[in-house]
Amino acid sequence: MDVTINATVFYSFQICPRQAWFYHHSISSDRDNPYLDLGRLVHERSYQRDRKEIFVDQLLKIDLFKGELVAEVKKSSRHVEAARMQLAYYLYYLKKEKGLDLAGILLFPKERKTELLELTPELEAEVKNKLNQLKHLLFSETPPPAKRIKYCAKCSYNEFCWA
Repeated sequence: MDVTINATVFYSFQICPRQAWFYHHSISSDRDNPYLDLGRLVHERSYQRDRKEIFVDQLLKIDLFKGELVAEVKKSSRHVEAARMQLAYYLYYLKKEKGLDLAGILLFPKERKTELLELTPELEAEVKNKLNQLKHLLFSETPPPAKRIKYCAKCSYNEFCWA
């Protein structure tokens, strides 16, 4: 079961497996969603002097590097656990595929918060476990059933699930 996992799909899986399935199967969301626009604006206006958006193997889009740290910018810490796992996936991929043993930092510019992240053996095992779960999901013919969560109200796939 070999499937290439895009970091956006991995992040989405942490919040909503159904959304991850839609992303992976190239089902377009509501691109005019104001929350997507806000996220893009935060990325464009934050950390303008630092190097931005480094693409790795068309799977990872690293927001920037802060010195030797892989940095991920988020508009809020609302989904901090999903953001941690996304950054952990970046670190895991860079270690396994590129031989780079790096640390990371989460940046929440609107909240003026940061959080350092190291890829510990425990975190690496968690990333592997999540990747296995996600691979099984992505091979299924249909998306998982819709499950209402707090995130649904602002989700760009809202109409796919609840129309």
